[in-house]
Amino acid sequence: MTKDILISICGLQFETSAEDINEQMELIVAGQYYDKNGTRYLVYDEQTEGIADRIRTMIKVNDDRVEISKTGGMAATMIFEEGRKNLSTYRTPYGNLMVGIDTTEIRMEEDEDSLSIEVFYHLDLNYEFFANARVKIRACSKEAGATMFRRTGA
Repeated sequence: MTKDILISICGLQFETSAEDINEQMELIVAGQYYDKNGTRYLVYDEQTEGIADRIRTMIKVNDDRVEISKTGGMAATMIFEEGRKNLSTYRTPYGNLMVGIDTTEIRMEEDEDSLSIEVFYHLDLNYEFFANARVKIRACSKEAGATMFRRTGA
């Protein structure tokens, strides 16, 4: 994959099944891709309404682990490992949240021009169950991106 990429992140939160969708979020941004010793990195900046500082996000992908780190206007490191529960503090301008992530499944597909990751997990906020959730991350070269995102949707 080229260094300059398009990244699509689609997150869903639902109660008991995929039919009970409570909230859906989608973001498509330009970013950079790096591969260092078999670890893939997706890096992008975003501006969120109501937050003055930009947010730098780095997604670090290994064969069995996905780590999402945010710095700037919001800060967190969320670790997704199948069969493990990880806790982290999510710092927002409105206060801190304790986030628990209990990953049930990670699916990954990769070819020379794209990377697709889908993570299923249970989300706790401040030690209380909040939702079953899924995040789908797709990255591809800018050249392939217009065709890929138009053809399949995010």
